[in-house]
Amino acid sequence: MFTIQPFFTIIGEAVVYLAIFLFIIAVAVALLTAYSFKTERFIFPDFMLLSITVLESLVKALFRLVRMDDSIVDNVGISLKNKISIRKFRETPMNRRMIFFPQCLRGATCKSNLSQEGLQCTNCGCEIGKAKKSAEALGYKVFIVPGSSFIKRLIRKHKPEAILGVGCMTEVKAGLEMCERLNIRGVGITLEKAGCVSTVLDWDKFYEFIEE
Repeated sequence: MFTIQPFFTIIGEAVVYLAIFLFIIAVAVALLTAYSFKTERFIFPDFMLLSITVLESLVKALFRLVRMDDSIVDNVGISLKNKISIRKFRETPMNRRMIFFPQCLRGATCKSNLSQEGLQCTNCGCEIGKAKKSAEALGYKVFIVPGSSFIKRLIRKHKPEAILGVGCMTEVKAGLEMCERLNIRGVGITLEKAGCVSTVLDWDKFYEFIEE
């Protein structure tokens, strides 16, 4: 005879088993993430990316539990997304690609003015101006933006097929997620030193990336 108590017991056991299963998966992903970060070798990248996306909070909690920097999870997630998207990004004509720089990369004395297209470079001598000029010579559309609202509006206006985003880890992570939603081929380069002003980018890495 069916009773309520056994039914709830079955549900409770199922929830416990599911929690144990998710915990085991999260531990496995955490180990793969740590290994990938140290060796720059990605095992089962599609599985790792899906798992990091679904179990991000739990995986980060495991990293904190063993006193490891949980930003490693975001770092590996960005690297995985770059690895998965890079071939299609390279196949996109350069004149259909856009680059977004954060305004914090400009020099402290830069006097560029804000417009509907972002900050207008005045060629004051800071590295971001030189990079913009070099990338545009290759065919890229390049923008220096103060925030995500500019990026969304410029994407709607110019309709790129591929985007290279430069920024802090949080901004790049959010940008790649936005590209996924919009079905745009997105890749990202993170800053060597983040912050609101006087940030640092590995410019050699940037030039190597855009010229390949």
